[in-house]
Amino acid sequence: MLAEAKQRFDNDGFAIIRGYLTAEEVDQLKAGFARFVANIAPTLDKREVMYEDYSDSSTIKQSNALGLEPALAAWQAKGKVHDLAAAMIGPVSPQHVEYFDKPVGRNHETPPHQDGYYFCLLPNEACTVWIPLAGVEADNGALIYIKGSHKLGVREHDASNLLGFSQGLIEDPRSLGEAVVCTVEPGDVLVHHSLTVHYAGANRSQRRRPVIAYTYFSASAVKDKEAQARYEAALLRQHTAKGLVTA
Repeated sequence: MLAEAKQRFDNDGFAIIRGYLTAEEVDQLKAGFARFVANIAPTLDKREVMYEDYSDSSTIKQSNALGLEPALAAWQAKGKVHDLAAAMIGPVSPQHVEYFDKPVGRNHETPPHQDGYYFCLLPNEACTVWIPLAGVEADNGALIYIKGSHKLGVREHDASNLLGFSQGLIEDPRSLGEAVVCTVEPGDVLVHHSLTVHYAGANRSQRRRPVIAYTYFSASAVKDKEAQARYEAALLRQHTAKGLVTA
C-alpha cells in the first residue's frame, strides 16, 4: 500500500490511500477533536483558532493548535500517520496538527496555494497528511490538486485576504497542469507534497467538511530565515488589519 502511494506521490505530488484508517481510528480522532473544542479552544487567541463568526463557536473553521490535545499529539510521533509521512519523504520532523472545516453556507473558496510557501524551508521538502472526519465531495469542498506541480518549485503568491489562507497563488493553477478533484470518505487519507498546488471550492452543500491535517518537515530541512521574515511580516499586517492583533 505505502509503496504504491510513494510512487503516486513522487509522480503526481499527492496520493490517495483508500481505507488507510479503521473506523475505530477515525472515531479516536473525532473524540480528540471534540475534547480540543470543549477544553482547549476557548483558552486560545484568535490567531490559533479561527471562526467564521467569532461569536458562534459552532462556526470553527480552522486551528493550528490541535497538537495541544494529548491524544491528537500522540499520532504525530508514531503510528500510521507518522509512518505514512516517513514513507513519502524519508526521516521526518513532526510539525503542526491542524483543523480545517467549511461551515455550511458560510465559507469561501480556499485559494490555490502551496503549503511550502508558508513553510519557508531549505530544501522545501515536507508533506501534509489530510484526514477527513466526514465525507468530502466536490459540493462541500473537496481538495483539488494540480498534478505534477510539486516539480515546478515555489511559485509566486500574493495576499488573498482570506483568514487562514493569507497567501494565494498569482497564476491560474490550471496553467500549471491537470486539476484532479479528490473525493474521500472517513478512513481514506490524502498526502501531498509541500510544493503541490492545491485549492478547494466553497461548501455549497448542507454538510460540513471537518478535516484533521498532520504536517511533517523533512528532518534535513531548515528554515529559510529571509523568506520566513517576509512571510511573517505580511501575515502580521493582514492579521492587524482584520483586528486579530493590535499594532
